[in-house]
Amino acid sequence: IRKVSFERISAFSLSTTPGPACDDFPFRIAVFKGEMKGKPAKAAIFNHPGSDSPVRTKSFFRAESASLLWSPLGNGLLVKTETSVDVTGGSYYGEAQVYLLRADTDYDCKIVVKKEGSFQDVAWSPKGREFVVIAGKMPSLAVLFNLKGDAVFQFSEAHRNTILWSPHGRFLCLGGFGNLSGDMDFWDINKKAIMGSAKATCAVDFSWSPDGRHFMTASLSPRMKVDNGITIYTYYGEKVLEKKYTELYAAKWRPYLLDVYPDRPQSPSLKDRTKSETKTNAAEKKTFVAYRPPGATSSRVADMMRAERAGSGPKKMAPTGPVMSKAAKRKERKKLAEAAKAALTPPAPGHDMSLQQQSESQYSDKDKTLRKLKKQLKQIAEIEKKKLVGTELNEQQLGKLEKKAELEREFAELSS
Repeated sequence: IRKVSFERISAFSLSTTPGPACDDFPFRIAVFKGEMKGKPAKAAIFNHPGSDSPVRTKSFFRAESASLLWSPLGNGLLVKTETSVDVTGGSYYGEAQVYLLRADTDYDCKIVVKKEGSFQDVAWSPKGREFVVIAGKMPSLAVLFNLKGDAVFQFSEAHRNTILWSPHGRFLCLGGFGNLSGDMDFWDINKKAIMGSAKATCAVDFSWSPDGRHFMTASLSPRMKVDNGITIYTYYGEKVLEKKYTELYAAKWRPYLLDVYPDRPQSPSLKDRTKSETKTNAAEKKTFVAYRPPGATSSRVADMMRAERAGSGPKKMAPTGPVMSKAAKRKERKKLAEAAKAALTPPAPGHDMSLQQQSESQYSDKDKTLRKLKKQLKQIAEIEKKKLVGTELNEQQLGKLEKKAELEREFAELSS
């Protein structure tokens, strides 16, 4: 049994711990008292087990009442202070401020949002390392903060006043309920991206399913006398169930322990699945054509085979020779023309064909020898140039230089 002494307590809250309470992980008790007769409001944190003195205190001005929100890890406390009258005249509903107090360190700060207006809602992530606030005049601004009170992400401005985290803290719903039209945005906090949107008019109650995959809104009596019922959405904003009742007083998910359902990322949406199925069906309907090599551009043989199989057309295929290039065809035509000309030209009287053929053979051999000698002399000239620039020559190159005089003499004899 523990007794905490604190005068004029108007609000208190108990934290949770990862395990049994001990000196390293104590239970923490937060208490608050409002301002009175010019004295500021004050919040204090006590440890249990621990001493009777508070471990943290914080004073506030313009704070008649407060809501105390512990982080799930018990290391941070959000204090949302409120007044019934806004001294600046900016709101008919009073003024609200949010402060962060760290229970494990001597640190506190005021949460500031860059939009004029009061705070609509504030909520910790189930992971305990971040929280979201909605503040400002409509369209309001939602901002994600870390445990140091630093803004790490700013959501788009919209008419929203309610924050709802999924059980695992992966997804977030920002809704505009009550006096707003019921618009909802579903966010993936890990990706910092919106997944989908939906609208639930006249919603009185709203909550995530234990697996974090669905979101339910309910229109309940006696707040709503007509159109009672529930509607279930996916986190993409897709409506999967709608059920109406004459009178409905409560709608709750069946409770489960957190570790029953694993923390899973988002699945493909219905829109993405439809696109994928359309692409798959188009791929299945695609007709495949047999491979044809680049050179086989003509379908004459295939057409003849199909005609023969059908019982029409020629029964035998004409032999086909190799395809000749244009240059080869010109060369072949030239040879045929020269042969025809030689056959039509009569030999001269007394001319011996055998001597003519022998002479042509000799001249042919002589030309070949001259070309060979000319090539060798050209190689020797290149070697001499290398020698002049100081390049070291091998034995084969030196041997060619020694034969230069002999090759020049032989070339001169054949050229005469």
